[in-house]
Amino acid sequence: MSRTSEQIVRISPHATSFTAVCDECAREAAERSWLGATFAGRLDLDLQSGMFLCRRGHRVRVERTGEPSSLATEAA
Repeated sequence: MSRTSEQIVRISPHATSFTAVCDECAREAAERSWLGATFAGRLDLDLQSGMFLCRRGHRVRVERTGEPSSLATEAA
């Protein structure tokens, strides 16, 4: 199986959980008639990014967009 470029999923500054589509699984699903290219994860608010594995072991980097502190300051 050939690897594609790094997968990156971007989430909002205040998100703590996410559901995303693994591009590698989606491509394999189309080739092999599989279902279920989505995976879910959690990224604590004190982290800006993290590496996750989908159900089939593909690596996906999750990054926050923007700065969470800027929105918290506006609300205060």
